[in-house]
Amino acid sequence: MLRLAMQELDRRLRRDFVDVLPMDISLRILEFLPAVDVARNVALVSRQWHAVATQQHLWQRHFRAQGWRLDDERWKMYCSFSCISDTDRALLHRSATQIASAFTTASPGTLAPAIASRRSMYALHREFASLYALEADGSPLMGSLAAALALPMPWRTPSPKSSSSSPQTCIIRDPASLSRFSGPNRHVRFCMSSSSYPPQPQPLARNVQHLHSLPVRRQSKPVDWRGVYAEHHQLLANWREGRCRVDRWESAHPESIYCVQFGRDNRVYTGSRDHTVRLWHLSETGSQITQLATLAGHTGSVLTLQADDTTLVTGSSDATVCVWDLATCTVRRRLQHADAVLSLRFSDKWLVTASKDRMLHVWRRDCDYAHAFALPGHAVAINAISLHGDMLVSASGDRTIKLWDLGSRTCVHTLDEHTRGVATLDFDGVHIVSGSSDRSIRIWNALTGVCERTIANAHADLVRTVAFSRAMDVVVSGSYDETIKVWSFSTGALIHKFRNVHTSRVFKLMFDRTRIVSCSHDRSVSIIDFAADLPRARLLL
Repeated sequence: MLRLAMQELDRRLRRDFVDVLPMDISLRILEFLPAVDVARNVALVSRQWHAVATQQHLWQRHFRAQGWRLDDERWKMYCSFSCISDTDRALLHRSATQIASAFTTASPGTLAPAIASRRSMYALHREFASLYALEADGSPLMGSLAAALALPMPWRTPSPKSSSSSPQTCIIRDPASLSRFSGPNRHVRFCMSSSSYPPQPQPLARNVQHLHSLPVRRQSKPVDWRGVYAEHHQLLANWREGRCRVDRWESAHPESIYCVQFGRDNRVYTGSRDHTVRLWHLSETGSQITQLATLAGHTGSVLTLQADDTTLVTGSSDATVCVWDLATCTVRRRLQHADAVLSLRFSDKWLVTASKDRMLHVWRRDCDYAHAFALPGHAVAINAISLHGDMLVSASGDRTIKLWDLGSRTCVHTLDEHTRGVATLDFDGVHIVSGSSDRSIRIWNALTGVCERTIANAHADLVRTVAFSRAMDVVVSGSYDETIKVWSFSTGALIHKFRNVHTSRVFKLMFDRTRIVSCSHDRSVSIIDFAADLPRARLLL
């Protein structure tokens, strides 16, 4: 009797909870399993289990449990592209190619009529430039239309009321054209005879006109959380295992490139020994880079820069700092040091500049860059700085790192464990990562001033540039030994070493979740792309 009772109890206890419990409770139970097990094992148990394991709500919870966030606007644009027919995509490709060609060649016969006849092209920026830059198949459309419309393009077209007997002038402040012309304000003028206004219909104008009739559905289909999770999981594996595609653009400048910045808008800024800054548009796949503008305002090498949506700030060996208005590509303010400006950082409130003259100068951005105060304290040149709120970190050739409180104008910590000059650092408000001529990388706790980890002999030569992310658990470093290395932030272990990205000294690098962008003495810009075949992995914040 006891055996029969035990068999009956065992049979009842082995009931399938997915079959018995409501869907919401089943999903909550499966949340406690690792996502890999849900995908590989749970989905194979039965059809019912497969239905539960593929629920988008389950994968949304797994996604958010990792601390990941999706850029909703970019997802909408990504989904919107699916409503475009193959015929319209082909037309968009031809139109984009012609538009980009017109802007880059800047010939009066193509650019001026195109602008004059289609004033509303500027309005296409929001609806099409970012939208079609998200095409997943890597077609040249991404580097053409997006590049043509990526920057603000204010212009004036001739007034129809003007005399038909007088020449008409179209004034264009297009950064893609500015690089080929000179002048105090770098404005380009194209004169058209009265017979050319209004311009005769051209294929370019017809194609641009047709862009207005293409369907653009701003509503988005539901997020494929399972697919997004899978691609991001693969992206992390690519970082760990070094699976990537390396794209290299030779001769991005005629001389060495000392500094680079890129952001989520796919703009890339480079500063060079040739005294100029160049603005580029990087296609979403990273397979193409298109020059948008060349800014010439310095008489020496451009050694450091930082940009936001509207402003670019550059520092040079000519001892000046230029504040650029990106809408007009003109210098708004020019600030002065006593010697070469080696590093700068700005926030909404502050601009801090560091120089070979051993001084840190602090300027008020909210007061039209008025000089606020100076911070002496280093014995030799200040090579690098990083700013987070009111906390500033500076690194010097005197072998020290100093942490400053800009609110009280005092030095909070002096870190002095490097045995040679400190060349670079990065700071996130809690931790500092530094690189030095002693070939080591050190990780510091900024709150206590304690060195938590040392990576000795990290490179075979001076560590020139470092960047890190605690969320991704990585430190990326570049060196004069021509290599780029990826390290674990938590353990200091080497994850991967890239040997052939550059053929000379690596001067600067930055990275986000999907790629590392670097520049070098070899005059090239290189991109190590870990998401070359993972378009949805780029949609995360």
